[in-house]
Amino acid sequence: MSILKLALPKGSLQESTIRLMKRAGWDVAVSERSYYPRFDDPELEGMLIRAQEVARYVEQGILDAGITGNDWLLDSGAKLVTVAELT
Repeated sequence: MSILKLALPKGSLQESTIRLMKRAGWDVAVSERSYYPRFDDPELEGMLIRAQEVARYVEQGILDAGITGNDWLLDSGAKLVTVAELT
């Protein structure tokens, strides 16, 4: 079984990202004392990091994909593919 490692934004984008994941059918539990949210899907793992660091973690292969603002992606200069624009 392959596990998809996701970068989820901590801070101002965190709650809207959790709501987005819920609308997509995943339940995500976040503890204030942990950077590792729990998913109800055994094929998903995640890490809460600052939105401006998401592109770097994904580009370096530490995480497989992430959610961040387009401004942070552009500022990072990372060579990544945008899969979808979320609103």
